[in-house]
Amino acid sequence: MVMDLAYCGLDCAACPAYHASERLTMEQRAQVAVKWNAEFGGTHTAEDIDCVGCAHEGRHAPFCESGCDIRNCAVARAVATCAECPDYGCEKLTGFLVNVPDAKANLEARRLA
Repeated sequence: MVMDLAYCGLDCAACPAYHASERLTMEQRAQVAVKWNAEFGGTHTAEDIDCVGCAHEGRHAPFCESGCDIRNCAVARAVATCAECPDYGCEKLTGFLVNVPDAKANLEARRLA
């Protein structure tokens, strides 16, 4: 299975916002927004639940677009993922990966490829 990795190693295809406009009704998107607002804080709306993957041009989930330090760093460094970054294992990334072992495994696999 080919994954569409976010810069941080998350599998974009596992995110409910990933291409939500093609797969979810507005009611389903609204349910995701309510869930995210409860879990992460914020004021997401159904319209916010749509993303093409953080490493691609186009629409992104609101936090990923403006609030993700990892994404902002990777965009500035023009790397495909953090696995290709010369500073792989930086404090920003390792702090995030502690809570997301699947993302770490994805990046490690990419580094070995």
